[in-house]
Amino acid sequence: MKAKIISFVCTMLLTATAAMAQGNFSMKGTIKNAEGQTINLMYDFGPNPTTVSTTVKNGKFQFNGTLDKPYQKAVIYIGSLQDRNNKYVRFALEPGNLTTDIDGNNFKTATVHGGKTQEESNAFEASLSEINKQSEELEDAYYKANTEEERNAIKEKMEPLSTQLREARLHFIKTHPDSYLSPEFLRFFMSRMSFEELKSVYDNFTDNVKKHGDCAEIVKEINTLERVQPGRQAPDFTANDINGKPFTMSSLRGKVVIIDFWASWCVPCRKSNPHMKSLYDKYHDKGLEMVYVSDDDSKEDAWRKAVEKDGLVGDGFHHVLRGLKWDRSKGIDGIDHTNDISDKYAIHFLPTKYLIDREGNIVCKIDEGEDEKLDQLLENLMK
Repeated sequence: MKAKIISFVCTMLLTATAAMAQGNFSMKGTIKNAEGQTINLMYDFGPNPTTVSTTVKNGKFQFNGTLDKPYQKAVIYIGSLQDRNNKYVRFALEPGNLTTDIDGNNFKTATVHGGKTQEESNAFEASLSEINKQSEELEDAYYKANTEEERNAIKEKMEPLSTQLREARLHFIKTHPDSYLSPEFLRFFMSRMSFEELKSVYDNFTDNVKKHGDCAEIVKEINTLERVQPGRQAPDFTANDINGKPFTMSSLRGKVVIIDFWASWCVPCRKSNPHMKSLYDKYHDKGLEMVYVSDDDSKEDAWRKAVEKDGLVGDGFHHVLRGLKWDRSKGIDGIDHTNDISDKYAIHFLPTKYLIDREGNIVCKIDEGEDEKLDQLLENLMK
């Protein structure tokens, strides 16, 4: 009898959990300057998003549906989302009743109400209204400026506002671990976070947010960062080098290696190359190898010219492209990342370097401006 009661309770809990994870929604909207036009609702973003359409009648429209999750990012739009002049409003879609009021000539003024997450978003944006207003005014002034001096002066005024916006979002993330907005905000900051900081913030999220929030890219970033921490084996890869011959990273085991993620169009990268060449000249005979991973997949000619012009040649230089391919079937950015070397090393900014010891272990990551750090560590390794 006791076992039956426990089984019944478990069944009820599972049923209740499933019910919480889905539900019906209704979106009622009023819109002016769009009579008779087709208006669309898209949600459940991914390879096969859900899209429903209706016609604006008497300045009104309505969408009804059922969600299989407690939260979805959604967008209401007229026309095509691929159109550079598209008209759309993004919002948080949850089971329940929502309303929106739109001006068909200016979607930026649209308001959406209903649901915990959307109301959190409304309150947060309202708290930033004055900062956003000042930012927009400065941005308009920047594009209207006639001289570089004027633009630089405006940029100086914009920086404190940008800092305030970043700090406000970071504060929200850390004080709202139960909000679906937090992982969406975090995705825009995580590229500048250390492994420890990012993992700490993510671990603080509630189980519900981890399960149903937009956390996939965050988890991927954490896993990648963990694999490139000091002491870990450098991720291996194989790619054709600048001469069309296969090159494998692990083939340099027994050598000290600097992996330099760069591009021909990256000014700081090119400025760094003379110093890198001087390190090569100093230590190559003692076992230093240089692996250059270029973000020039679509500009191979520029890549080859930059290698020659900067003198990055010799039997200890190994040049490969990062491995991106344009493919509209591969994700929303239209890029195939299958063979992306930069992804393996969590590269978001150029130049970025990694120092690898003779056992193939990562010693450290070197960011722009850390030449002295690299020099000292390299000197110790080459003794």
